[in-house]
Amino acid sequence: MPAQPSAPSVPRRQVARILSKLHRESGLYIKDVAEQVNLHHTTVTKMLKGHPCKLKPIYIDKLCDIYNATSGTRKDLKSLAAEAESARGWWYDFDDVVSADKLDVYITLEEIATALTMYQSARIPGLLQTEDYARALLRTSPDLTPEEVERHVQVRMRRQAVLTESKPKLDVVLDESVIRRPLGDSQLAAGQLRQIAEVSTMSNVSIRLVPFDVGIYRGTEVGSFIILEFAGTPDLDPEPPVAYVETGAGSGNLYLQKPEQVARYRQSWADIERSTLSAAKTRAYLSKIAKELPR
Repeated sequence: MPAQPSAPSVPRRQVARILSKLHRESGLYIKDVAEQVNLHHTTVTKMLKGHPCKLKPIYIDKLCDIYNATSGTRKDLKSLAAEAESARGWWYDFDDVVSADKLDVYITLEEIATALTMYQSARIPGLLQTEDYARALLRTSPDLTPEEVERHVQVRMRRQAVLTESKPKLDVVLDESVIRRPLGDSQLAAGQLRQIAEVSTMSNVSIRLVPFDVGIYRGTEVGSFIILEFAGTPDLDPEPPVAYVETGAGSGNLYLQKPEQVARYRQSWADIERSTLSAAKTRAYLSKIAKELPR
């Protein structure tokens, strides 16, 4: 029996959204619903939150009876539940390196996001990294074997397909220190600058720099972050946006969803944006820096 995935698939999240809406409208307590379905209340809670659990047709039917769901909703739920039970993202083939750092959770969100807003003051974001840069960066980790480094590089390169497949809006601001910090030789650095400039020409991508001559600027007190946003469907409201903050391997990355938490990062983004070069000036600046590198 394969292990349950630790990150909710898109169908599982949709099941949770529909069930949560039905549950709120019912006014019932989860404990009472669980008794009628003959399940533990924690299992029903998992269903409503999209957490890994069995979504058997009999459970869906019983919940639909309790919530007085329409025949159309019942049909949609059973179809989505069947998809959720069989769903398997490409990253599960890299479970040996992905699950250890709970990257499956982030990758799932990244795959379904319609907009990604990133500020980075320490390193090039994974979606912009060249293979050589990613490899050199990962080799600085004392916890990764050479084999694990290569597996992580493969994951990082595969993630970049999202920019041409689902095509989310990607808005990136980099502190100039990110591209000035040496990592490997000048050839590697030049290749990375060319990669950033090339990706920045995509219609769904905006990349801007905060240059050194700005000095100290507002918005940086929260550190690097990503805000992920999601689209709704005709029957469901959008998933709430998530502010994602990397805290380092082993210490548990943060997924902040409370409105006031996300608003805090939106304010930081607004403050940081005031100090950036335009996208066009950023491309010109990248070209200038590349020419300054030793050959």
